[in-house]
Amino acid sequence: MFHMDLQLPLRMLKGLFFLILLAVMIILFKICGLTLSDLFASILAFMPTGWAFILVGQACRPCLHKLLWEPIKEVARAYDFMMGLLLFTPIAFLSWLPAVNEFQTRILFNQAFSRGLHISMILAGKKDGGASFN
Repeated sequence: MFHMDLQLPLRMLKGLFFLILLAVMIILFKICGLTLSDLFASILAFMPTGWAFILVGQACRPCLHKLLWEPIKEVARAYDFMMGLLLFTPIAFLSWLPAVNEFQTRILFNQAFSRGLHISMILAGKKDGGASFN
């Protein structure tokens, strides 16, 4: 772990890296004619590559344990966070919409709907005389 005295310089270094990345992106957009679709395609290309490097680092854990294990863990946590954000944010957003919510309920309880069972009756604890459970 890093000592507390190094925390401020490391945060400043991280901020400097962000500003450099932002400047490079602006230059690429203005001079080279980079588009958002190009940026999206490059992100899609480099994300699996970075994940592969993390997996290689995990496979070589005995060799890298003393040298690089903490940075590998931090990068793996960042990738895990980003993948969770990319995958679950659209699902969470779509689940708020009423039509998608009904569709999702229909998919989840398709067998119950096809048998004529009503979810509200099941949740309320009422027994339906016509339905039989096999």
